[in-house]
Amino acid sequence: MSVTVDDIKLSLRIDVTEDDPMIQSYLDAAKDYVQTAVSKNEDLTVYKQYDFAVSLLTQFWYQNRVTDMKQTPYQVISMIQQLRGLIA
Repeated sequence: MSVTVDDIKLSLRIDVTEDDPMIQSYLDAAKDYVQTAVSKNEDLTVYKQYDFAVSLLTQFWYQNRVTDMKQTPYQVISMIQQLRGLIA
């Protein structure tokens, strides 16, 4: 499964489409962030933890877009660590 804009909107209970391009940008950045944090050479899309980390990070960035974000959420870091363990 790959996380989609509709998945994020469902999780956040967003009914409008005005933010779709912004959510897509966050989603693309989250995929790159998690992939790079774990391994550039491994296909992480086969792991549920990848989708979960991408979804959590996208939602976090969307919900905190007007604040100064200094830390990645603990849950995302935990999923990244699990993914690193799975491919080691």
